Amino acid sequence: MSHCYECPMAKHKRPDSLAIVQRAIGRRITWARELVFPNQSECARLLGVDASTLNKIEKGDRAPSVFLILSLSNRLRVSTDFLLKGVLNGRTDGEMALRLAALHPELVLQQQDTAFHMGKNTPGDMPEPPRRPEGDHS
Repeated sequence: MSHCYECPMAKHKRPDSLAIVQRAIGRRITWARELVFPNQSECARLLGVDASTLNKIEKGDRAPSVFLILSLSNRLRVSTDFLLKGVLNGRTDGEMALRLAALHPELVLQQQDTAFHMGKNTPGDMPEPPRRPEGDHS
């Protein structure tokens, strides 16, 4: 049997755009985790993952599974939107949202920008109003 490093399905470096997203997710996990569980090993134990796995995820060296994102969201009292996109919304615990916003003001700006554009058309998004044919004055 061949070793993993010899198999053709060996891990490849992620494209830079995905690596940037992965690091941002890890950073947001760290921010929330430090407010709830200052001890990373304790948090990993409660999540049922190895401490080195959580460490790699927080550093952006490893992508969390969707199941771990759900568990983190629940344990850390933040929304999956916060963990994945950095958006503070109503599904994040109010106290946590305030603490995160106080420590990381860029999150508040993202929330305001998102709220500003949610459900509102910008001038470029709005269709032209229907025009009356020439001579139609009804």
